[in-house]
Amino acid sequence: MIHSLHLAKEVNFGDLTTLDQRARETSLWVTPDCSYASVLLAHPGGKDKITFRRDPNKHFPDVSRQLIKMLVQDLTVILDSMMDEALQQRREKAGNFPQSKVEKLRKALDPRHQWAANGCLELIAVRNVLTHNQGLWNVKSIEIIKGFVVPLPAVGDSVVVGFSMLFRFRKAMRTMLNEVA
Repeated sequence: MIHSLHLAKEVNFGDLTTLDQRARETSLWVTPDCSYASVLLAHPGGKDKITFRRDPNKHFPDVSRQLIKMLVQDLTVILDSMMDEALQQRREKAGNFPQSKVEKLRKALDPRHQWAANGCLELIAVRNVLTHNQGLWNVKSIEIIKGFVVPLPAVGDSVVVGFSMLFRFRKAMRTMLNEVA
């Protein structure tokens, strides 16, 4: 996705008049559309032409921020699932929320890898702020990071994370999960 956005931006988003055709051609990339009897298959996909409602050149920063938000949310869901697997392999249990799973798994980490558990907690805090608090730090999320982020953000400060942070979060996840395996 990042590469696609970069390429699109380099060519000023190309010929946007063919967007509808290109979007419809994606149905051929993976077939069938769905391997089960989804309720959505009974409803038409829509006959309206797919167009950009806003100029992508003008709104690129907003699109990029939304993509980052989506990927932060996805990373957190993936981390949560992988922690469930790691806990199961270790025959251990933790609470239902990702934070409790990190806290449980971090006990098995060598001290030199505690940064990875901290990074996972930071991911969870950032996801919570972006998803539940309109991108503004709150007391609950600051509590998650208070032992290792210095200086702490203030309640009401905006969270801004760039694409490079996605790779740092991913590195923290992989390090923690590999080390506890």
